Amino acid sequence: MPRRWTPYDRMSRKEDNSLHKLLGELEVELMEHMWQLGQATVRDVTTRVHQVRPVAYTTVMTVMAHLAEKGLLKRTPIDKKTHLYTVALTKEQFVERSSRQMVEAMLEDFGDLALVTFLEAVDQVGPEQMKRLRNRLKDLKSKA
Repeated sequence: MPRRWTPYDRMSRKEDNSLHKLLGELEVELMEHMWQLGQATVRDVTTRVHQVRPVAYTTVMTVMAHLAEKGLLKRTPIDKKTHLYTVALTKEQFVERSSRQMVEAMLEDFGDLALVTFLEAVDQVGPEQMKRLRNRLKDLKSKA
């Protein structure tokens, strides 16, 4: 019987870029370009990717449409065939949203066991990092 993939499988990958735990390889590449540009058409992004490697226009178009469905990009029609894509979330906002969703999913799936694991991790944090974490929590609460 084949092994069943779970959302937690991707998180256990050893990756240099943590975005690869959240998005596919081409999605990360396209979002990196979009975060630099702010807004662009599929043709603009395809041209930039082609400077590094070949990729089909239709592939970029499909992936950018999926990124819009995921809420990372906003898609606005320019004419019958062309859309302007605009960044909907900064990289930091995306990572924050994803982190929150993962923690909420773990709490829903594993309840107290997840909380105990988080508390064990907090016990391992040094005083300087704890100070940074408290400041970050304070900042998050002030934004809400």
